[in-house]
Amino acid sequence: MAQEQAKLKVEDLTISFRTNQGMVRAVRGVDFNLAKGETLAIVGESGSGKSVTSKSIMGILAGNSVIDKGQIIYENQDLTKIPEEDFHKLRGDKIGMIFQDPMSSLNPIMRIGKQITEGMIINGKHLKNRKKALKQETHQRYINAKRNKKAIKKDYRSSIKEAKKAGDESKVTTLKSELKNKLTKQKEEIRECRKAYVQKRKEARKTVKNEWKAKKAEIAQKIQDVRARLKTTEERDRKQELHDEISTLKEQKNRYKKVTKKQANERAVEVMGEVGIPDPERRLRQYPFQFSGGMRQRIVIAIALTSNPDLLICDEPTTALDVTIQSQILELIKRLKKERDLTVIFITHDLGVVANMADRIAVMYAGRIVEIGTVEDIFYNPQHPYTWALLSSVPDIDSADRLMAIPGTPPNMLFPPEGDAFAERNEYAMEIDFEKQPPFFKVSDSHFAATWLLHEDAPKVEMPEILRHRLDKMKSTSKEVKTNAGK
Repeated sequence: MAQEQAKLKVEDLTISFRTNQGMVRAVRGVDFNLAKGETLAIVGESGSGKSVTSKSIMGILAGNSVIDKGQIIYENQDLTKIPEEDFHKLRGDKIGMIFQDPMSSLNPIMRIGKQITEGMIINGKHLKNRKKALKQETHQRYINAKRNKKAIKKDYRSSIKEAKKAGDESKVTTLKSELKNKLTKQKEEIRECRKAYVQKRKEARKTVKNEWKAKKAEIAQKIQDVRARLKTTEERDRKQELHDEISTLKEQKNRYKKVTKKQANERAVEVMGEVGIPDPERRLRQYPFQFSGGMRQRIVIAIALTSNPDLLICDEPTTALDVTIQSQILELIKRLKKERDLTVIFITHDLGVVANMADRIAVMYAGRIVEIGTVEDIFYNPQHPYTWALLSSVPDIDSADRLMAIPGTPPNMLFPPEGDAFAERNEYAMEIDFEKQPPFFKVSDSHFAATWLLHEDAPKVEMPEILRHRLDKMKSTSKEVKTNAGK
């Protein structure tokens, strides 16, 4: 995928958590791209790093988390480096998230209507947002210039420290001189960026003030004209219509300034209807306990959709639901994605759930992506033994064989293994699996797997017979469906 086509780009993302026992290496060098309108499913066992990866994109990691290295590029911004004030503009507005447990996501003592409209009202200050948008470019340049200054200091101080340890005084002197020159240039750039930002901020304030003044004058004139007609009208019904027209004009003025409660309620009713909640006007005033599990999940989806995000992260949205309701929620997400042209990251531990949802699948284990490809690549031509194990453990209607269980447990990420993290549980593991982490081997242009079994010197290993039989049957069924659909 070309970089300019990528809606989201994650590069070498590494995340740890501070604990009393030490640093837990939760995510280790994750890389993936996501194109506009694409659905990427991230699958794996609990504790594989799926949710941590998604939360890092949303900027809602726990306080004891540390992003050791890597980038998350969204709209030409590195989300790992932007301050919370700037992230707040993206979260909810540009990037939405559906959490796995709707009951814990909703406030049990707050009416549903308020929970849906709260974000719209808080973030719907149009005049303030307009000012921010006008000065955004110069503000970003100013912020970047200050960040670059910190980065220069950090890099040179690290190099100077190493030179001092080595006892190379001449190198220390040279590095200090270079640091001084670079900081002088960077300070000048910061001054210029700040000057441009301050100027743009004044212009933005003036522009918005004039726009608001013009809008108020325009609506005031319209209200004056309606009141003039009202004075000459004797008919009762006509008077009521004119009074309603005045109220509408006042509401228009308020809506130009901010999202009003009336506007937010209208939007909430619209979105509740969109996600399939019947009688939304009445149910807007109800509490979460008055809804079923499936309906609560629909409300969580409605909350995520109110700001019209273009990237939607679904973190195991069907885990707490029964199979029938799961199917309904999956169909709802598919429909909304198509209607709104959403880009979706779908997190799950169940490969069966994503078969008809995703365009591509990334299989995660112990904080790493071990295989990534299209749905056809992963389901019909899996290459990593962990993917084999996941597919073999998924039940189906026709299988008479005993399902395969994955022996053992995932590794303790306080002490991540040097080699392939799946080696201890892998019956096909070779000596090198315990010694060295495998790189990604190319299976096709869209399919990559990190397993030494794909090395040219590795012995030929066939996937389990139970899985081979199942995949052959899936291919045959898929072919029949396509043939019948074409008739």
